[in-house]
Parts: sequence; C-alpha cells; structure tokens
Amino acid sequence: MIDMYSFRNLRNAEYYQFMVSVFDLFTKCGFVRENFEYLYESMGASLQVAETALAAERKNEKVREKNEADRYRDRLHSKLFNYLKAILYDERDPRYDDAQTVMRIVKEAGNPTRLAENAQSAMMTALDNRLEPYRTQLEAIGAQQTVDEMREANRRFIAVETELRGMLADRKLSDTPLSMSTVRKQIDPVYSTIIAGVNVFTGIPSKKEECKELIAEMNVLIARYDALLSARKKEKKEKQPALCDECKQEV
Repeated sequence: MIDMYSFRNLRNAEYYQFMVSVFDLFTKCGFVRENFEYLYESMGASLQVAETALAAERKNEKVREKNEADRYRDRLHSKLFNYLKAILYDERDPRYDDAQTVMRIVKEAGNPTRLAENAQSAMMTALDNRLEPYRTQLEAIGAQQTVDEMREANRRFIAVETELRGMLADRKLSDTPLSMSTVRKQIDPVYSTIIAGVNVFTGIPSKKEECKELIAEMNVLIARYDALLSARKKEKKEKQPALCDECKQEV
C-alpha cells in the first residue's frame, strides 16, 4: 500500500515539486490513467494553475526584495553624505580637507533618491567609479567601508531587478492568479482520492501486480519529503533556547 502522508507543512514550492513528482509517477503508470482518468486529468490541470500561482508568489517576493534593496542603497548613500557633512561642520577637523574633496564628488553626482530606479543604478555606479581613485582619502576619513557597502548594495539591487525583469519576461502572469493555498485545496482531495483508490485495488490479487512499481516509487518519494520535514523540525528544535524544567526560564 501507499503510505498515507500529511504534506500540510510542506512549503508551497516543496508542495508543488512533490505533486509534480507524484503526477509524473501517475503518468508512467497506465493503471492510474485508465482507472482514474478524470481525477488524473483534473490533477494535471490544477498543477498548471499551481505553476502560475507559484510564479506569481515568487514575483511578489522578488518585488519585495527589490524594494528593500533599493531602500538599503538609499540609506547607505545618506549615511555617507551625513557622515561627510558631520566632518565638514568643523574646519579644524584633521579630516576636513579629505572630506571636502569626497563631498564635492558626492554632490556633483547628485541625489539618487530623486531619480528613477534605473537612472539611480547608473548614477550610483558612476559615483562609485569616480570615488575609486580617492581610496586614500576615504580611508583617511573612515568612509571607505561605507562606500564599499554602498557599491555592494547597488550591485545587489541591479541583480535583483534583473532577476525580476527575467521573471516577468518569461511568464505573462494573470493580474489576479489563484493563490497557492487555494490551488492546494483543489489538488489535495484529488491526490488523496487517487491514492485511496490505488490502495483499494492492491487488495485485488489481479490488480496488485500492476500497482507494485507505483507503490514502491511513491513510498520512496514520500519518505524523502518526510525526511525533509523531520530534518527541518529537528533544526528548529535545536535553535530554540534551553529552558529550565521547573522555572521554564532560559538557562
């Protein structure tokens, strides 16, 4: 028999991959297609919807990641500007001349927050290139690390934005796709019904042999995902702080 499996705790991407693997096994097994044709086709259609829903979910996450990367590079630019301004308040500060040189370059580059994202990327890349010959001055005033972090933040934004554009170009997403939670509710009963049906057929001697290979491969697949959840649960438990049995306080 195929082991019963609770996949409630699988993350959406894991759930989708699990169900795709299951469907591939069903496709290989003529027994399933012949005896559960409607359910088999229904599951295939739902997995296509799930693919779109998962892509939309990933797109939304990538948008959040892009926005955060944009905010972070803005904050680092402001950090550099305000740091230089603080030095320039005191003309007797030994770092004054170097800070003035760097501030001139920063001001000439302009305020990135007033630019569109693509223009800001180009502006911050140009600023980084202009500051490169002034590493000695930047190190002397203690600003080199901030400039390095700003450069990396800008590169990170460009990389995330490129990924997002690629996602949008590869797939035309519906404005209101079904959520993965909704699609999972559609697939779950179909999967459970097919599995229960196969298990019933295993009680018929003439049908048991036809299901033998499917049962073996399904149980291997289920064991693999069960191990994934067990490992995650163990890792989560190990990260929890130890508590005193009596006082239930951290020790």
